[in-house]
Amino acid sequence: MSAGLPLGACRPAAMAGGVAAGGPISKDQPKATGVCIYFVIAFVCIGAILFGLDQGNWAEAIEMDGFLKTYCPSDDWEDCKEEKTYPKGYSVFLSWGSALVQLGAFFGVLFIGPPIAGILGRLECMFVGCFVTIIGVVPMCLVTNKYHFMGARFVAGLGVGAVTFVLPMFISEVAPPAIRGALGASYQLMMVIGMLLATCLNVLPVLGVEWFDYQASFSLPLYPAVIICLGILCFPPSPRWVLGKYYGKPNEKEGDEKARAALLMLRGNKEAAEFELAELKEHIEQEAERPKGKWATLFRDPSIRKRVIIANALQWMQQFTGINALLSFGPTMLKEAKLEIDPFIGQVIITCFNLAATVVMILMIDKLGRRTLLLGGAAGMFICMSGSAIVAYCIVELKMTDGTGMILLALLCGYIASFGIGWGGVLWVYPSEIFPMDVKEMALSTSVGSQWLANFLIAYLVPLQVNHIGLPGTFAFYAACLAANFAVVYFFIPETARRELDDMDQIFGARLPVEEDSDDDSDSSDHSSNGVE
Repeated sequence: MSAGLPLGACRPAAMAGGVAAGGPISKDQPKATGVCIYFVIAFVCIGAILFGLDQGNWAEAIEMDGFLKTYCPSDDWEDCKEEKTYPKGYSVFLSWGSALVQLGAFFGVLFIGPPIAGILGRLECMFVGCFVTIIGVVPMCLVTNKYHFMGARFVAGLGVGAVTFVLPMFISEVAPPAIRGALGASYQLMMVIGMLLATCLNVLPVLGVEWFDYQASFSLPLYPAVIICLGILCFPPSPRWVLGKYYGKPNEKEGDEKARAALLMLRGNKEAAEFELAELKEHIEQEAERPKGKWATLFRDPSIRKRVIIANALQWMQQFTGINALLSFGPTMLKEAKLEIDPFIGQVIITCFNLAATVVMILMIDKLGRRTLLLGGAAGMFICMSGSAIVAYCIVELKMTDGTGMILLALLCGYIASFGIGWGGVLWVYPSEIFPMDVKEMALSTSVGSQWLANFLIAYLVPLQVNHIGLPGTFAFYAACLAANFAVVYFFIPETARRELDDMDQIFGARLPVEEDSDDDSDSSDHSSNGVE
């Protein structure tokens, strides 16, 4: 799973409108009284549901008879029902079919989301991302050629990547500081709800609802994408983005008025809007003292480099927990394990545990801290995944099928509950807390890009793993990865909960002085202009 995407900070900064976390809220700040902000957040969170629907429909859709009849390369489509009887090339097709959405999202995060969000605006980026998703989803539901199908999956991924990049950023920029953290974690909750909705709808064929076939399943992300395209540009823009766009330009006053109008709608009263506008302008002026970060800053500045490595490593580590092995191919695995109930029903049960654990994460993330949840989640997943490997061995190799399928289901429920409490949402909260504003967009794009690139790799590998080393070997592989994850977090990942943004330099080391950073930029420009001897 892409556990999704950057969720905004869990401890909001005093200045409003930033993506930064940490810092107390000013006692003098007037209270927001409007309800518009809740409509805005509720509407844009449809994008989180879109993401969840996209993540939740593949596992069940590829098991539907219509999909097998359309894409199975064998004369007898029932050969594709069992892993052991897969025709040549079918496992590779499933690998690419699953992975191309993630690969497209990787390119969407790096090359579509940042320039559109930075130049045109956050809402415009959401519109473009959803429109591209529609362009990919429609042919995905209509074509019957496997290459056309895979191309449509890639295009849909481009749009999903752009949406997952900008949507949490927009939420954190418009949400009131007092609830920015909860709204950030709630993004993960809405994504899991989308996954649960997709999983439940995909059970309909099992219950005899014949019209809900694989095309209907693949069409699920289409509906929230259309809703967002129709309504997203009706909402006020990010005040912080507006001020940044107009700052230092001849028409700066125009930007002030646009930001003031947006804040008045979002906060509901003039006092709160004016207070927040003044804070935002002060913060924009402070940012201007340090030159806008460049890509080289991510690696030249030792403090920022350390944060980039940690943020990207956590995303790769999340994917190597094995979560996508379960979410993308859960029913296939459960069918291989001879589960006593329908594998689709088993997948619904697993997703419900994920939802419940996500709620617990939202309630505990600030009380227990990020590091504690990551360590506890890794330990719980390791125990359950190791147990799953043993039970799967008993089922597959020793042919012990009396009751063992339900034991495996219980272990997988414990596994995904541990994931939801620790590695589901925390992985998106943590990176959003550690980067300063001058490099935040670039740094987060590398983090989210790593998430999708790792997602692509795992989505491609899982069918091949199951085919070559079997279910027990696949579970054992991810159990070993989880042990490594626990060790990395224990030795290298510091706690950021209950720490202010200014404390991040104390945690990760002081940044390069502004003068040195500027001198390095000048030196780079001189070298590029005059040549290096």
